[in-house]
Amino acid sequence: MDISTKDNGRFPLEMRTFRLHSMIKEAACLAKCLCVYRGFSFAIEVEKSLPDHVMGDERRVFQVILHMVGNLLNGGNAGGFVTFRVSSESRSEGSNDKNWATWRPSLSDGYVHIKFEIAINNYGSQSEGSMSSLQLVGRRYTSDGVEQGLSFSMCKKLVQMMQGNIWVVPNPQGFAQSMALALQFQLQPPIGISFSEPGESSDHPHSNTLFRGLQVLLADEDDMNRAVTRKLLEKLGCAVSAVSSGFECLSAIGPAVTPFKIILLDLHMPDLDGFEVARRIRKFRSRNWPLIIALTANADEELRERCLQSGMNGVIRKPVLLQGIADELRRVLLQASKVMS
Repeated sequence: MDISTKDNGRFPLEMRTFRLHSMIKEAACLAKCLCVYRGFSFAIEVEKSLPDHVMGDERRVFQVILHMVGNLLNGGNAGGFVTFRVSSESRSEGSNDKNWATWRPSLSDGYVHIKFEIAINNYGSQSEGSMSSLQLVGRRYTSDGVEQGLSFSMCKKLVQMMQGNIWVVPNPQGFAQSMALALQFQLQPPIGISFSEPGESSDHPHSNTLFRGLQVLLADEDDMNRAVTRKLLEKLGCAVSAVSSGFECLSAIGPAVTPFKIILLDLHMPDLDGFEVARRIRKFRSRNWPLIIALTANADEELRERCLQSGMNGVIRKPVLLQGIADELRRVLLQASKVMS
């Protein structure tokens, strides 16, 4: 998954209270989507006694988990079995994992240690000795489990900023067979007040009549990012068409009246980037329809201003979360309706 390289070493954290169970459920849903897309089966094992309300950077944790899944799936042969395990310190005591034991700081009152683990193996081979040897696009791991590549080092930096640890468990051939993430969260009191907007369903609390049937065109070069974003949009009730390049996006819109109300554009497509695609669309169409929203891992305010100047209506930060995409879609739709009224 995308990690912005535009921060010059600065990865600002957004610490806030969030629902741990909801984040795990959402990550598992998208992880399963990615696994099925790559031809893998998927299972999840979550400790029932995990706390729910915690303080932390939900977006970054979500991002790292999906990075772990993608890292293990890339280059793997289809037909494997992926397991996503989540446990607290009490369930991990006595573990032989030296990385967990070495990292774990003293647990003070009001905090909890959570371990997220992604493991992959062959069908019918649940034992440790029969784990599959994944050829991760030539990526090899050193004896201490550190990948020799940029994305993992940046991911590790993020985790260390959150006072956690991330490591790879290689098989005898030096290829990854599992990845683990250990983090400390501050416990928060439960919030007893809840509300939903008119038209929202209990099964999909973020979906409502504003999004139901909304025609969306998604343009993103990365297969994994595209699959994840599409899954979230469909969960909101949108009707999604997806393309992998700027030229395909322009062709899908066409010169005539387009059925698409929203266009989600990855800013960093290689052939024709999101800025140029937006400028070409706005050259022949109004500012308000179709609405154009940028997808980027960069959080700079200057970038947002550049997007608006290019004719876009909003920006969604990667990794895309359900709440974030729902909030920005709602904002640009309501703003456009006010302009038209």
